Amino acid sequence: MPLLTNLNGHIAATAQVSILDRGFLYGDSVYEVIRTFRGRHFGLQEHLARLRQSADYLYMAVPWTDAEIQTEVEKTLAQADWQESYIRVVVTRGTDIAIGLQPSAEIQPNLLIIISAIAPEPVLSETGLHLVIPQRIRNDKKALDPAAKTGNYLNNILALFEAQQMGADDALLLNAQGEITEATTSNLWIVREGVVLTPPVEVGILQGITRRFVLQILQEQNIPYAEQVLVPTDLDNIQEAFLSSSVRLLMPVRQIHKTPLPECPGTITRLAWQALLELMDTHSAKAEATAEIPGGLA
Repeated sequence: MPLLTNLNGHIAATAQVSILDRGFLYGDSVYEVIRTFRGRHFGLQEHLARLRQSADYLYMAVPWTDAEIQTEVEKTLAQADWQESYIRVVVTRGTDIAIGLQPSAEIQPNLLIIISAIAPEPVLSETGLHLVIPQRIRNDKKALDPAAKTGNYLNNILALFEAQQMGADDALLLNAQGEITEATTSNLWIVREGVVLTPPVEVGILQGITRRFVLQILQEQNIPYAEQVLVPTDLDNIQEAFLSSSVRLLMPVRQIHKTPLPECPGTITRLAWQALLELMDTHSAKAEATAEIPGGLA
């Protein structure tokens, strides 16, 4: 897979961090995943704002400005010989002088950017996903809040493994109260009686950047919607469903447990998909018209 890395300003085909890096030892890191569209990063500023919110949650300093991080992303993209990219921005607490839970006072964060090639054009799946609800629940907000996008991803990984063992593609995770939160890497949307429903942030989800754009689209298109607490029985008798994430954008759902959905992709899924591409195209055109490259890391 074509790949480029940028570790603290040094671009190479690959990168290495110390075995004492706390991101490696403990998952003590935050990250964001962005994609390009028409060759330009989409939603980077929204992602960087969330990166800082996640870092604040971990009591972690991010010493680089958004402009500096953006420059390093763009410098790395400029060296890619492919059209569209997956972009991963990672900030670890840094490399320590010894192994231990308490970081030293001298520790300095590391900034890692990884880019890899993705499909030249986003395509809405016509087959969709099979979802199940495993026994594993979502991390509790009082333990490790899902609203923070951290390098500790075992909860999601184990849920995905268990969904696959059940013959499905992905898992829908409940919280301790039995409310639906989200899938392992995506936010959930269902359509019931013409109304689009999605779980609210309060049930314990990552507030997805694409989720924000979809909410904007629904409002602009005058499509009835609500952020509503959902339980498994709310998945009965729905017309369609889809997941949203930054790289795949929208992914239709064809089946939940043993029940196929009437539409996949559904009418609203297709409408939201087209509107999202138009929104991304507009952002790309504006970015091209105002493009400038600020200074990079010292």
